[in-house]
Amino acid sequence: MQLCSKQAFQFKEQLKSIHSVQGICLGGLFVSLYVVLSLFNIRFSEILEFRLAFLALAAAAFYGGPLMGMTVGIAGDVISYFVTAQTAPFFPGFTMTYALMGFLFGLFLYRTKITLGRALVGGLTEFVISCTLSTFWLHLMYGMEWQYLLTIRLVKNTIALGVYTVLLYVFLNAFSRVLGANKASVKAIRS
Repeated sequence: MQLCSKQAFQFKEQLKSIHSVQGICLGGLFVSLYVVLSLFNIRFSEILEFRLAFLALAAAAFYGGPLMGMTVGIAGDVISYFVTAQTAPFFPGFTMTYALMGFLFGLFLYRTKITLGRALVGGLTEFVISCTLSTFWLHLMYGMEWQYLLTIRLVKNTIALGVYTVLLYVFLNAFSRVLGANKASVKAIRS
């Protein structure tokens, strides 16, 4: 399996696509999906929660590539912070985290067939970023000991890895079917 998709590094084409009317509309829909999914976080404590908004990042990256994934990560995190009730102050480190996650999702999901292996790579990406960057940001915000945070988050992310992998596989396969049906209906209308 080739890790990165063949079109993932064609940034000029991705930029043109993002600036098209369809790209702007779909980007807005992905950001909206991100905000809605962020309402369904399962929070256990200030430092421990399961987030589902990464599915919107994966869908944006699957459809529009690394640039759209990164853009949706930035816009979605900022807007969801101000739309949803928060107990902590805004911290731009998490915005950078979701931008990076969206970009990385785009590298290996953009215009590819979704397999269990690709879903696992997506789950591992979320796992690594959550264990490293997110743990570091929480350490900076709350001043808690790094090893303590890492231990708690390793347990949580190990459990979440399987769940997130299955969610990515099911969600992106359904999304790709919707895109395929949409392309077929557009071709039928144009004929």
